[in-house]
Amino acid sequence: MRIHTHDPREHIRGIHQILINNKKRIGFLFGAGSSCASATGVPTIGVPVIGQMTQQVVDEVITHSVEFDTAVKQIQQEIEVRKSQFNIESLLSSIEAKREVIGNGNLNGLDSAGFKTLANLVKDNVVKLVSVHEVIKFEDRARLAHSKFSSWVSNARRSYPVEIFTTNYDYLFEIALEGLGVPYFDGFSGSYEPFFCPEAVEDIDAYLHLVKLWKMHGSLGWVYRESDKAVIRKQPTTVESDDESILIYPSHLKYNTSKKQPYVGLIDRLCTFLQQDDAVLITCGYSFGDSHINERIATSLRRGANSHVIAMYYDKHGEENNPLYGLADEKDSVREMATNGTKGKMSVYGLRHAVIGGKFGEWKLRDEPKKDEVIQVDQYFDEDGAKPSGEAGEHTEKVKWEGTGEFRLPNFCKLSEFLNELSSSKDASGTEKSI
Repeated sequence: MRIHTHDPREHIRGIHQILINNKKRIGFLFGAGSSCASATGVPTIGVPVIGQMTQQVVDEVITHSVEFDTAVKQIQQEIEVRKSQFNIESLLSSIEAKREVIGNGNLNGLDSAGFKTLANLVKDNVVKLVSVHEVIKFEDRARLAHSKFSSWVSNARRSYPVEIFTTNYDYLFEIALEGLGVPYFDGFSGSYEPFFCPEAVEDIDAYLHLVKLWKMHGSLGWVYRESDKAVIRKQPTTVESDDESILIYPSHLKYNTSKKQPYVGLIDRLCTFLQQDDAVLITCGYSFGDSHINERIATSLRRGANSHVIAMYYDKHGEENNPLYGLADEKDSVREMATNGTKGKMSVYGLRHAVIGGKFGEWKLRDEPKKDEVIQVDQYFDEDGAKPSGEAGEHTEKVKWEGTGEFRLPNFCKLSEFLNELSSSKDASGTEKSI
């Protein structure tokens, strides 16, 4: 049986054509993976991935009291008995679900007030871990992958400005865009206490020539002002203890209290973007773990005339010396979404495999790279080493070129570097070179 393959060179050409097409509407959706891979060589800047974050938060919480230590360990056992993964999301989901049904009773040694305190403690520690702006030195800003990405945004001359959607709370995109003097609009208006302006988000012609930054789960410093029921933005240093943070934290109940602006407006903005003609949404660092967003993406793609999603999907997990790749599993939810749920309008570029045009296959170059190619293969593809040919004879050292390898762009740092290289791949007249 012939195994289907996808040539990365061919599809990089396609991405290149999309990005230089002035009439295309280009958007990006970034998740936690873009913040954990924020700067090469500056490890203190990155936000921990969910596994590391879970461990660090749990370590802090269990030292708070014997009661919290016991409750968290019991909740972890309950989650693992259900054969579910224990992490921040499942922990908060369990805490909030128990708090909803407990009434005047007691579970895991805690009453309703105890679960509220535990949930707030978990959330406070999440905020602490994503507040990486507090440790970024001025001289390190240029080394952020976000700055390399923002440099491409700044140099891209387009009819329609780039729209950036992100589920992250941190200020890394703001720091990068502002550091390069890139004007952007994030849905807020004002100076003293900027307020969220849903009308401007809904109106696609508002701030027509500005880059858009849509923080779909909120951001550090966003608080709810009770006096006029407004969502305002404060500097983190001015947020007071009684200010009501409106971040959407990871849990299955996170949208139960968010049927209001700004979240509905920002998710609707994503849907509106995808239903426009010639819209292309590129995702990176987003694991498709948010079912609410996924459903809206799939629905919008089915409704859109010719929009498309290109998902840079970092699907490697397991042990380093024996890695597993999510797309290789037929039951992988992202593979299923691209194969059956989006009418071929979603392509998934994993590390070793891809789903393109609804077809799953392995990455494999059709022929060996040429030295005169404008975009060198090693910028986006890490080829496997050649293997012994297995041919008998005098020259036993002969090796066979395979063409297989690992696609690099699901790593946000690599994607940012690649986009920067595209910005400079012009001839002396300023015309884009062909690949």
